[in-house]
Amino acid sequence: MPAALMSNEIEAANRAEATAILIRAGYRVYRPEADVSGEDLLIRKSDGEILAVQMKGRPSVDKPRYGGHGIWMLFPDPAGSKPGRPWFLVEHDKLFCWVKKRHGAAPGWNDAWSYPRIGADLLEFLQPSVLQCEPEPEN
Repeated sequence: MPAALMSNEIEAANRAEATAILIRAGYRVYRPEADVSGEDLLIRKSDGEILAVQMKGRPSVDKPRYGGHGIWMLFPDPAGSKPGRPWFLVEHDKLFCWVKKRHGAAPGWNDAWSYPRIGADLLEFLQPSVLQCEPEPEN
């Protein structure tokens, strides 16, 4: 049995998986030379709009780091099969507002929150943000 992956190996595998899904969903993907201001990736939509993207291994928000900067969050369903699990692309501030309504009074709330799994209510909120891949052309 192979050894467990190190965190940098998991991040690299997630980046490769996410890049393939983004390309199949019709985005162009660019990787900045350095992660500055939360920009792990820059993606270009078909209409030319460019989105600054922070990639995570699970749903997360962090207002001090990403709030008010136009950052989009990209993350998989942590419980899904690898590869083949759903990935979500959602505006950080929109996700933050939703999360704050549910957890803003929790003892651990510090304008940041992370989910180890996606529950039914979060999945319902995220449904419009699931990345849909374009069908492969038949040969």
